[in-house]
Amino acid sequence: VNYRLEGPEGGAIVVCLHGLNASLASFGVLGAALIARGFRVLTYDLYGFGLSAVPGGRLNPDLYVKQLQELLDFVQQQERGPNGGVALSPVHIVGYCLGGIVATEFALRHPDRVGRLLLIAPCGFAPRSEAPCQPLLFGCLRRRCRGSLFLGLVRCLAWCCQLPARYYLRGKELDSFVPDVRDPDSEQFRAYARKNTERYAWALPRSLNSCLRGLRDMPIWREDFAGTYERLAASQVPVFFMWGDDDGVVPFSEAKDLLIDIFGPKGSSCILLADAGHGLILEEEDVAEVSACATNWFTGSQDPSWLQCLDTWSLSKQADDVSNGGDKAEPQPAVVGPSAV
Repeated sequence: VNYRLEGPEGGAIVVCLHGLNASLASFGVLGAALIARGFRVLTYDLYGFGLSAVPGGRLNPDLYVKQLQELLDFVQQQERGPNGGVALSPVHIVGYCLGGIVATEFALRHPDRVGRLLLIAPCGFAPRSEAPCQPLLFGCLRRRCRGSLFLGLVRCLAWCCQLPARYYLRGKELDSFVPDVRDPDSEQFRAYARKNTERYAWALPRSLNSCLRGLRDMPIWREDFAGTYERLAASQVPVFFMWGDDDGVVPFSEAKDLLIDIFGPKGSSCILLADAGHGLILEEEDVAEVSACATNWFTGSQDPSWLQCLDTWSLSKQADDVSNGGDKAEPQPAVVGPSAV
């Protein structure tokens, strides 16, 4: 497992879980912001992605929960030292996109190891009817025999085409690797897209294989995962959501109804960042707000402005206005306010 543990010793541990076809590098900006606020941040590559191993079998929640459990066992043992030391507090978890599914499953299976959850634009709320390439996904890839044959064919083609693909994609940027951010045409994110394209091309068989296996094995639609979210809402684990109101990957409009139905009665809140896309953990403008909210949430801040913010964005209130912000005032860092860690 490729991982990083950074931040001041003794700080509360925040585990960050990345999305599909991504890596721990996704949390470069947000991780640094959380470290600056005093947290000890653990980022790692999920199996099949980044520099972590690609195991056989299915890339499903069982595998990823076990991966996180074993990684925490190792990291926390290192934190305790050879003599055991003092028992460590439960960790907080940031689950982004696909990582939200892993965070949810882990919290349900190991509630004693989790303090609070922050789910940022998580998968598992959108309906299958909104999925792209539905005949390929549901008629082929997610069928046992057809899916296995399709994956085998893709692997063979990828191995045969990897050298020409590397040559063709050298110095290029594929639109599919341009993040969903406020200014995708900026040089910063064009360079980000070129780097991701190069990374993908240099490990083409592995990259395609892991991406397709993730789409096949992970419960990323509401028909697959709504019941699990219902169990999370019924649990004692505190959960808080953040979303960009201009998210083009996991649109809030597609998740809104189920999110409110399940987590409204629990009293959870979901803050929408105005004009932010799916890449709200990548842009410094959005990260300033995300890290401020995360700090207040993980520390259990009782600051009146923070409590008012949670109340304003409560899923049980003004449900009809949540999808677009409505009459609500957009939360700004000055309103949310940073709390000391």
